[in-house]
Amino acid sequence: MTVNRLLQEQVLQALDFDPLDAAAIGVSVSHGIVTLRGRVPSTELKLAAERMAQSVPGVRAVANDLDAPAPADVLPDDSQLAEAAANALTWYRAVPHDTVQVTVRGGWVTLTGTVSRLSERGAAERAIRRLRGVQGISNAVTVSDEPESPGSWQPC
Repeated sequence: MTVNRLLQEQVLQALDFDPLDAAAIGVSVSHGIVTLRGRVPSTELKLAAERMAQSVPGVRAVANDLDAPAPADVLPDDSQLAEAAANALTWYRAVPHDTVQVTVRGGWVTLTGTVSRLSERGAAERAIRRLRGVQGISNAVTVSDEPESPGSWQPC
């Protein structure tokens, strides 16, 4: 029996635990590199299969090509994301209150409104950038003419 075949059998044995269905997982091995293919019922089981394969002595690396359905409740819907974004803008002190509006469509957030400083425009985007479910941001916030402050830098 070749080393790759022996390693493949050891990985398959490691994967044979409840609730994981090892029969639904294809395992191939080449030079100690294990590739997992197939479909598992959850992301947790996908990661568990990867850890189990990595725990087998002789496995140098694991390519986890298992498919797992994303639970419907993992990402917020557009109305939940819009609420979260509006709250984030309210709580983020660098964004003046009630100056930026939010529209969400398909996880894409569009920011509109007018602020007095460029830094406030950037702060609005930073306030929502890491919210769960944000697929992208279109920052259409405009900056009104800011009065010059003494000693401010001016380009030549």
